Amino acid sequence: MNHRNLSILIGTLCLGIAVGMAVFTQDSLATSSLDDLEYLQQPPAAPIASGETLDPAPAEGAFRPSAGPVAVAGGNRQEDTSGWTSGTIRGDVQLAVSILDKLGSMTLIVEEIRVGADVTPHRMMQPVERGRGTPTFEITGVPFSEFPYRVTLHAAGLNCSARTLTVDEDQPLHEDVVLTITPGAPFSVLLRDQDGGPHPEVDLVLRPVGLPHGRPRLSGKTDNFGSAVFESVLAGQYELTATLLGQPFGNAEAVTVQPGSRQFGRKIQGQGHVMTVPRGVQLEVEIGDGFYGLANAEVTMVRTDRRRLKELTATTDAIGRARFPHLQPGQWQLTVELAQFRRVDRMITLKPDMEPQFQRIKLVRGR
Repeated sequence: MNHRNLSILIGTLCLGIAVGMAVFTQDSLATSSLDDLEYLQQPPAAPIASGETLDPAPAEGAFRPSAGPVAVAGGNRQEDTSGWTSGTIRGDVQLAVSILDKLGSMTLIVEEIRVGADVTPHRMMQPVERGRGTPTFEITGVPFSEFPYRVTLHAAGLNCSARTLTVDEDQPLHEDVVLTITPGAPFSVLLRDQDGGPHPEVDLVLRPVGLPHGRPRLSGKTDNFGSAVFESVLAGQYELTATLLGQPFGNAEAVTVQPGSRQFGRKIQGQGHVMTVPRGVQLEVEIGDGFYGLANAEVTMVRTDRRRLKELTATTDAIGRARFPHLQPGQWQLTVELAQFRRVDRMITLKPDMEPQFQRIKLVRGR
């Protein structure tokens, strides 16, 4: 075969290959277009059920995912309330993840808020089942009232929210009530003098004031740095009082504790209060008859240079001694009384930064 014929043969083969590739590409494109069209015509895939989602674990203190109120779970249908003679309250409970191991029983309380009325307010209580998912509640038969209702959750040792609702003929149904349960917060008290120095070994008491009811009374003692920490305090108002050896130490103060929903990392953020009590003067009194100390004598100290009198009392021990560890500078009247002995009164002036004082008092038997 000469060179001319060989060139013609090679050209023919290349042309055939090019035509075949073009035909194959058109078939592929047509097939792909049909596939895309079939995909677009298919209905969308059904959504994954909420119980099958794999959400990451929430952070400490975060709320557990909610399935929504009862009305939402039921399809959010409109309910015919015509002819109702009492109301219904429905909703769900959001739980902070950090309280799940502390959560015991839950109780829903619905109470009528009557101000200045002689009639006993309506009050209803109903347990709330915890269940496997988001707890839900439904309370029926709530009497219509011109007064509002307070809807409150109660779970021992935890913060529970409340809602105020009107239940009457115009609003007989409430089905979107969401209540929350959150943990208590660490609360620290720093007890300081006027120069910022600590007051150690002082007893502290946090006494709940007002709503919500059911909060416990908490007590603690300051350490060498004048600090006392209450591990879990429920939200609300408290009266903070300090005592030293059973005697008042400074004046009571009002403190407010916020819900423990704020976080620092994975821990509930702590709160605190600084209580300032100026340094006082220590006074020790020895009561005797000239030979022996007298036990069980009542010693009273009354602050006389203030409009509001402050009175402190102590009882002598077996050797006739009583101690007042913290008296504020000023004028004090000291009174000693004991059965079968004459009463003794003395005026004492205490000055700032005085050294501890000592008073020896002799009692005389009465006639």
